Amino acid sequence: MSWSKKVIVNYHFINAAYENFFNELNMSFDALLKNEDSSGTFDAGQSHFFWNINSKVNIADTDTYFISVVKEKCVWPVWFKENDGIAEIPLSDGALGELYYAIVNPKGRFILSLAAAGGGPTGAFNKFLNEFSKDGSVKLTPLFEDKIELTALSWDFIKKIAVSFKFPTYEHQAEFMASMAGTLFGLLDEVDGLSVNITVAAPKAKQQLNAAQTKRVAKTLLANEFCNKLVLKGANFDGEEMQEFDLKNAQVKYKEMVEIPGSYMVEDEALPILKRAYNDRSHDIIKGYSYDS
Repeated sequence: MSWSKKVIVNYHFINAAYENFFNELNMSFDALLKNEDSSGTFDAGQSHFFWNINSKVNIADTDTYFISVVKEKCVWPVWFKENDGIAEIPLSDGALGELYYAIVNPKGRFILSLAAAGGGPTGAFNKFLNEFSKDGSVKLTPLFEDKIELTALSWDFIKKIAVSFKFPTYEHQAEFMASMAGTLFGLLDEVDGLSVNITVAAPKAKQQLNAAQTKRVAKTLLANEFCNKLVLKGANFDGEEMQEFDLKNAQVKYKEMVEIPGSYMVEDEALPILKRAYNDRSHDIIKGYSYDS
């Protein structure tokens, strides 16, 4: 069986409140690669995850690691056979899951990730990295074209925030609704939908939104992979000409069509894509880290 897939690689910077986290993460990955077993599991909410440190990749001046993460699925397709009808998938052992790949550079503080089939890799790798954090403070910040998010998130006069969410399944929707950001969108759960569009605005000339709270919400939603639109409209002060940016659609992404010969994308198919994505934006990644640090 062979099938085509449009692969989307996400670029993120890794942020942590604990400054020594990055050195410790580098040492942990090195130690795991030297062990006979470089894999592990963890639980986050109702989800179970499996991960493996596959190898070290020679693409940057500092250590870069190729990593797989699998998120166990609770809802499956069905198994069927002629004359036998429909039944659950006959698993004698183990579980089925969504497979994600990434290259992680702890000292460069960046991660590039992709989904081998469906689902979103960003949330899975954010949870994975927090397994190595002492305080659970690890956050992923997207790479943007021309860093327009810095402009928008510096505004003190904000007139509008507009957001859109689109969830691939109810399982993904339920996971989001259980998060801090999800509590702001209770209506989505009430009416049992998989997409939502919300605009909050201050329509009168001198009115404005609470800038601190709006920016706090915006920063949270920036890292949410199911938020596909995040528009901010504002200015540095009242009276300055307004600007409006969709921060989500300014995120840098690498896209490529690939032919997959098997039932899923294996490591040897995923790693070259991640390498090409890194080479395509290596200057921006290095510049972005230097700016943030």
